[in-house]
Amino acid sequence: MSSEQSLTRHIDYRRSALNKTQLSGSLSLSELPRTAEIVVAGSEAEVVTSIVVDEDAQRRVKLSGRVQTTLVLPCQRCLQPTEQPVDVAIGGIVVASDEAAAAVPREYEPILAGDETLDLHALVDDELLLALPMTVQCDRPDCRAVYDREPEPPAEEPSTSDKPNPFAALASLKGDDDKSR
Repeated sequence: MSSEQSLTRHIDYRRSALNKTQLSGSLSLSELPRTAEIVVAGSEAEVVTSIVVDEDAQRRVKLSGRVQTTLVLPCQRCLQPTEQPVDVAIGGIVVASDEAAAAVPREYEPILAGDETLDLHALVDDELLLALPMTVQCDRPDCRAVYDREPEPPAEEPSTSDKPNPFAALASLKGDDDKSR
């Protein structure tokens, strides 16, 4: 871990907005339990975070910032650990209820907080999880060679004329039915 200070866990978001607070610090993966669950066991990464809490013209609490780290995730092809750089922008309007979230303009993302406090660690955890790619694939030549080669052409199937038609018996019944009318 670097000498940068740790990011505070909870803030009074209304007071922070009035003061136009700028927060920066680092977190370890052990402080982000949901992200720590998906990384390769034993990997420890520093998550560098910078956040600005401000008010917009309508006096709503606006949050903006950036989260940067490199996570060690399992490759979906070969299951070997691979480094995945993550650089995600955070931004939105902090709200205290679902009703208030519904009133947030479309250009902003609602950020649901408690009554008067916002859990910054949970916010960073959420943003990291949302920024991850759907599938992680490494760039190792041996992994890529196994999975990126051309598929083998399908084996030739035997001729369909050699097989008896399972509906041939129905054709003879249909012919009998037409004669009886």
